[in-house]
Amino acid sequence: MRSTTHGMRIATVTGAIALTIVACAAPATAAPEPAARAAAGDICLWSGRDYTGASWCWNPGNGYVDVPPALHDNVGSFIAHANGCFINWIHVPDNKETRVVRDGDYRRVYKNDFGGKIDAVAPTC
Repeated sequence: MRSTTHGMRIATVTGAIALTIVACAAPATAAPEPAARAAAGDICLWSGRDYTGASWCWNPGNGYVDVPPALHDNVGSFIAHANGCFINWIHVPDNKETRVVRDGDYRRVYKNDFGGKIDAVAPTC
């Protein structure tokens, strides 16, 4: 009976190790949870990090659009399900700084980067 109990313990430990290995093998770059809130073909912006705060979604079919006041120079995070361009208008006439955004791009924390400068979104830079 002892060898059966010992064998069962080994099987249990081996099974637990296998489950741990499978659980750890999950991709680290899984899509962020709020992706479900961003419709296919849209780029969605949030005022806070981790997709919190005021939000707004843009679609390339909308053409060039100034971001709403709550997000002007205040994009804390974003998810892109379309290609587009983030634009920062520099105070020199007709001068702008841009960032290309590709379908699948996202940032949980963006305000300390270009998110603190975004004035508009457009289909192309």
